Amino acid sequence: MFSLPGCGGAGDQPELGEVTGVITLDGKPLSGVAVVFQPESGRPARGMTDAEGKYELTYIRDTKGAKIGPNRVEIEPSEEGEEGEQTETSDEVVTQLPRQARSEKPKIPARYNVHSELNADVKAGTNKFDFNLAL
Repeated sequence: MFSLPGCGGAGDQPELGEVTGVITLDGKPLSGVAVVFQPESGRPARGMTDAEGKYELTYIRDTKGAKIGPNRVEIEPSEEGEEGEQTETSDEVVTQLPRQARSEKPKIPARYNVHSELNADVKAGTNKFDFNLAL
């Protein structure tokens, strides 16, 4: 006989904490950017900012939250919903070129994305992490 903890079988999912917050750039809401919480090991959680810079993280599919513990935070321009930006070249070109080529999206310094200095310690329950970025 097997004993399954809880109902619904969460599988190998770690403990999660709900994460929301607001992203601003020089005091103004930053809309349409991806917010990624990358734990020391395991799956990252992602969210998108709305017009007011608010975000909520999703761990997987409809499961909200991020892995409990220290996370490196990356804030980067979104590639979702862009028209005319699709190319049929390699993934490397698709993910690197648009970041530099977009004139409508704000330029986010590397210290907040690919070389992020931002960190958050996610706890069980509800977490609110606001980030005020500066150019």
